Amino acid sequence: MTSLTCYFDPGCPFTWITSRWLLEAADRAGVEVGWRAFPLSAVNADKDVPAEFLPYFVVSDRALRVVESLGAEGRRDDVRAFYTALGARRFVDGAEYDEALLVAAGEAAGIADVAARLDDGAADALVRASYEEIRALVGDDVGSPAVRLDGTDRALFGPVVSPAPKGDDADRLLTAFLTLLEVPGVYEVKRSRQGELDFS
Repeated sequence: MTSLTCYFDPGCPFTWITSRWLLEAADRAGVEVGWRAFPLSAVNADKDVPAEFLPYFVVSDRALRVVESLGAEGRRDDVRAFYTALGARRFVDGAEYDEALLVAAGEAAGIADVAARLDDGAADALVRASYEEIRALVGDDVGSPAVRLDGTDRALFGPVVSPAPKGDDADRLLTAFLTLLEVPGVYEVKRSRQGELDFS
C-alpha cells in the first residue's frame, strides 16, 4: 500500500487547504497519510519576521507537541482528528488561534490529556527531529506543507492549492503528485496564485 507523510504547521492556511484535498483523494485511493511536524518557527528562525506573526508560531509549536507525542505512540488517527478539529475551527469558523482553540480541538478529537501534551517540553525534541528529517529531503527554501513518499527519500514542497480540488480533480491531482514524487530530479513546479485563499 502506498503511504505518504505530510509534514506541516497547523497554523498555515495554505497547508489546511492542501490537507483537505490530500485526505479526500487519499481516502478514495486507499493511500495512507501520516502527519509530522514542520514548524514554521524553525523555518523562519533566521529571518526578520514581523512581530504580529510570532504569537502564531508559539501556538503552532505547542500544537506540534501534541502531533509528535501522539505520533510517537502510533496514534495516527488521533493526530488526524486533532488537526481536522483545529483547522475547521480556525480556518472555516474563524476562531482565534490560541491555547483555548488547541484545547477545544484536542477535546473534540477525544484526546483527554491534550493540555498536558501542550505543555510537555519533552516533545520538542521530537518536533525538532521531524523538522530536520524533512529539511534534509526538501532543503531550506520551502515551508509547510511538504509531503514524503514513505519508504523513500522522495519529498516535495506542496502542492499549494486554492480551493481544494474535489472529486475527479482531486483524484487526478493525487495521481500526478505521486508521479512527481516517484520521478527522480523533479524539484519545482510553480505558477503565481490568483485571488484570495478559498477554504470552501
